[in-house]
Formats: sequence, structure tokens, C-alpha cells
Amino acid sequence: MVSPLTAAALFAVLGFYGRPFLPRTGPAAAVLIITALLGTALAAALPAVLFLVRRCTKSGPAASSRYSLFPGKPAAPSRSGPFPGMAAVSCFGLLAGLWAGTGLAPLSPGLPVEKILSLSGTLLEDPRSFQEGTKDPEDRRGMAVLELKESGAVLPGTGTVRASARGRVTVFFPGGTMPRLKEFGRGAEIFVEGRFLDLEGNEGRKAGQSDGKNAGASAVPRFRAVSVHVVRGAPGPERLRTAVRGFVLERLERKSWGGLAAALLLGTREDLDGDLALAYRDAGLSHILALSGMHLAFLSAMLAALFKKPLGKKGAAAAGLCFIVLYVFLVGPQPSLVRAAIMYVMGSCMVLAGKFRQPITLLAAAFLLQLLWDPASAATVSFILSYLALGGILVLTGSLETIVKKEVPPSLAGGLATSLGAFCATAPVVVLFFGILRPVGIAGGFLVVPLTGIFMALALGALGCGNIPFLGNFFDYAPAFVEFLLGKAVAFFALAPGLRILPPAACIGFPLAGIAALFLAGRTKRYRSYLAPFP
Repeated sequence: MVSPLTAAALFAVLGFYGRPFLPRTGPAAAVLIITALLGTALAAALPAVLFLVRRCTKSGPAASSRYSLFPGKPAAPSRSGPFPGMAAVSCFGLLAGLWAGTGLAPLSPGLPVEKILSLSGTLLEDPRSFQEGTKDPEDRRGMAVLELKESGAVLPGTGTVRASARGRVTVFFPGGTMPRLKEFGRGAEIFVEGRFLDLEGNEGRKAGQSDGKNAGASAVPRFRAVSVHVVRGAPGPERLRTAVRGFVLERLERKSWGGLAAALLLGTREDLDGDLALAYRDAGLSHILALSGMHLAFLSAMLAALFKKPLGKKGAAAAGLCFIVLYVFLVGPQPSLVRAAIMYVMGSCMVLAGKFRQPITLLAAAFLLQLLWDPASAATVSFILSYLALGGILVLTGSLETIVKKEVPPSLAGGLATSLGAFCATAPVVVLFFGILRPVGIAGGFLVVPLTGIFMALALGALGCGNIPFLGNFFDYAPAFVEFLLGKAVAFFALAPGLRILPPAACIGFPLAGIAALFLAGRTKRYRSYLAPFP
């Protein structure tokens, strides 16, 4: 049986990502169209459904569990059966996905785009510099996403005109303005003058995609600013956050290994060596540089080891809960990090309450919350890959481990199955958007991931204990040595060529392989523990 939250999340996926393929209608009409399509599909599969129902009816609950795609503990008997309740939550998920899709409103500038010469709005993220062949901060241009409030233009016969605007625009800033913009940070209200880049061809596209943190950002309109004015500072909490973040970055900038530490701890790649970033990409390990559940797991594990003995299990969970909330607020709401934080918060609350829920149920709940809270992030590639990776780990790892443990040592089977589960689940999307797969990252993770955890621990130690006389030298050289090992390891795995696959083949082949793995997984006890019914 699929839990109600999982069913709601699956139908929310159908509603949100299927809406662009539907005619421009309201949510009610969209529900009718999707219902008709599902009804047609079910009618085509009716013989197989009747066969399974007949087998389950003849053989009782045991057969029902055996022939279920998602086996687990048999559901409690009910007069009306599970179908009315499951239909209700599925309908809710479908409506939630369709409603969230309506939040992806296109840019509404209020004036003709080709006439707009100025914009004003609020910074939704910290302005970040990108590499342009110079290391001088004064000469490096930058970018950030702006939530629009007003637009301005000069119209013939009327002069300067200002109008209300809404939507999000990626703004590229002149290099000389970046230090001041970083000082004000996220939440500041600014006024910029310039032109939309799309009207000048494809200029700026390379810069807009160089960050890699948000691959979906290329769909956001781009605006090149020639002058920037700060209209109003950010609210008090945001100013405090910006000050703390700036202090940490300033400490890291003094270190030779500070660029990598800033990427792994704060999610900023401004000072990360360009060759190292390319090596991570070619080695199929670029996900390690994007803040996600792996980084949160490292930090929470260190925190738990520090507080579990003096505070106990629940006290350590409460301390971890507070730390995760503050950490996400400090580094910013990056999609994969927010997903991991939501799951950690829910898991900590259940530990404090003395309850337990299956990881797949927590993943579904996190997806629904994040989708409804920030639909724009759900349209990014990083969001999609984050949920697919963890979903593949939770759903496929059990069956894959059963297969691979016959070929590899038991100590490596679990890690290899986990990597394969994430790889298989994300492969169609990776091929669809990037056109290439790098399977060498599966092997590379066995060496690079542990080294990354060691490096993060040493970097945190340098921030906290770097000024202590006897520890300062150690925390100066130890992170540099581990960074050297990471660079050599990543460069070695980057030598392996990638696999270029046509998107249609990937979009058809990998899902079929995943379905086959699901049926195999249904016969393992570990998989049953992952997909137990939601009480």
C-alpha cells in the first residue's frame, strides 16, 4: 500500500509538472482533463487490474500484499475499502499541484519590455559575483534575482512613465557595485537602470548559467544594469544574517582553502577555483558542491556527537532542530537544502514526540510543503534532482543491494546500492537537461564523500579554534592537505569520459528499468520497511 501522503505527493507531481502541457484553463478544468486522461489509461489497463483484484479476492489479504506494487503491512479491514480515502488524498494532491502551478506567473512588467529602462524591487538572494577572468572584487560583475515592484520607461509623447510590476528578473550588476550590494544583502530594496538582455540577443546567457546552483534560472528574464541605487536596507533579521555571513566569508577568504570551504559550508562559489569546479563536474560529483542533505547530515552528526551525551537524545534533537533552522536562514533557501531541512525538522519533532514515520512519508510531506510554500523553486532542475535522488535511494536501494552484494564485498554493497539508486532515479532528468551522464561519479563518491566530511569538520574547527595558539597551525595546514587530496581524487575521476545519450532513450529506458527494480524490491524486507503504510 502507498501511504496517503505519498499518494498526494505523486498526484501533486502530476498536477504541477503536467500543467504546462494542458490548455490554458482554470484548475477545475485542468482536473477534469487529467481525470479523463487517467480514466483512459485505467481503462486500457482494466484487464490487468481485474486479474489482480480477482487473485487478491480469492487468496485473501496475503495475496493482496503479494501482488501489490508497494508491499507492506496489510491495511486494516474497512467497510468501504481504502479507495474513497485514497481518492480523496489523490484529488487533494492533484489540486495542490495545479494550484502551485498557477503561482508560476510570467513576468508582468507593466510596460512594454523593449521600452523599459529601469526596475525597482527586492533582492530575493545574496548578490554573488561570477568569474570573468579577474580576481579583483572591484572588477568582478555579479548577479541576483529581483522581485519586481515597479518598472520605468520613456514613452514618446508622455516622457518618463512608471508602472507597477510583478515577477522575478535576474539582474546583472556592474563590478563596482558588488561590494556595496553584498553589504546590504538579501532583502534590500534597490533601483536599477539598464536594459533587458533578451532584447540584445543571447548576451549574458553564459554568465547567467555559470553558477550551476539553479539550472532552472535560465528561464527567468535577464536585465543588465548599468547603475544601481539602494533604496532601502533589509529588515533587521536579514541585516544581522548578512553581517554574520559576511564575517564568516571574510575569515575564509584569508585561507588558501577558503574557496572550497565557502562552497561546502555556505553554498557560495565566488572564490572557488574554476578548474576545481570543472573537475567536479567532469567527475560526476558536482552535486557535492551544492548544499544538500549530505552536508546537513555531516553538520547534524557533528552536532549530535557534541550534545548527545550532556543533553541526551531528545536534548540533542532539540539542539539540532534549532541549529538547522538558523543554518538554513544563514545560507539561504536553496532547494535541496530546504528539502533536507524540512525532513530533518519533521524527524526531530517526531523524535521529541516519541513517534516515528517512514522516510518515504517524510519525503512526500516535505515535497508538498515546499511545493506550496515556494512553487518557483519547484520549477528548477536542482529541486527536481534533489527529490528524485532521495526518492531513488529510499525506493531502489533495498533491491539494488540484494543484487550487488553478490558481486561486491558486503561492506561496499550498501554504499554502492545507494549511489546506484540515486543515479538511476536522476538519470532521465540529467540527460534531458544536460545531455550527458557521468557514471564514474558512483565510484568517485566512495572516496570523495568521506574526504569532504573530513574537510568540512576541519574547516569548522579552523573557524572556531583557529586563534588558539597550539591549534592554529594545525587548522591552517590540515584543511589545506585534505583539499589537496580532494583535488587529486576529483581530477583522477574526471579523466573518465561521460556518456552522451539521446533524451528520448533515457526518458523511456530508465523509467522502465526503475519499474522493474520496484517489482524486485517488493520481495526484500528492507523495502517493506521503507514503504510501510502511513498509520
